[in-house]
Amino acid sequence: MNSHGGVGRRAALSAAVCSVVLAATCAASAPSADHATYVTGSGAFADDWSEEPLLEEGRIPRSDLVGLWQAILWADGYLPSSGITCAFDAATSRATQTWQTNHGLGADGIVGAATFGFAARRLVSAPPWTAYRGETYTLPLLRDRGGVYEVYDAGRLRGLRTNEVTLTSCRR
Repeated sequence: MNSHGGVGRRAALSAAVCSVVLAATCAASAPSADHATYVTGSGAFADDWSEEPLLEEGRIPRSDLVGLWQAILWADGYLPSSGITCAFDAATSRATQTWQTNHGLGADGIVGAATFGFAARRLVSAPPWTAYRGETYTLPLLRDRGGVYEVYDAGRLRGLRTNEVTLTSCRR
């Protein structure tokens, strides 16, 4: 088997895992051009997410962005999939502190530019996907041509919002 076949199967498997972990209800239309409310990036992946809102327990409303951070914690083995609630709660803060400690960052439980920046170093291109290569799982994402990060669910893509919850797993 050549390496391209393995990558394709791995991306498909990761997409299936992602659809379970980050289940999103998907609109037929693409995200609007207003990127201020979407998780975005451009240029090198390592520069992505550095301008996203600060995530801190009790100070950030529920959002897809929080769900994305929780999915990163899941992909690295610090949070169970049931912990992806899109609410930055005490469990997310504790998992973040442990993650930060284990990665040589200041362990304050707050996700800011340094923490997001460290995580973004694990973003890789696996066409057509952009993937977060976690310590335990690979989290498939898609950074569209406009720079909006999207997640896959049931054959459709949904832009991740910084100001509201659209992920099905977070609507419980």
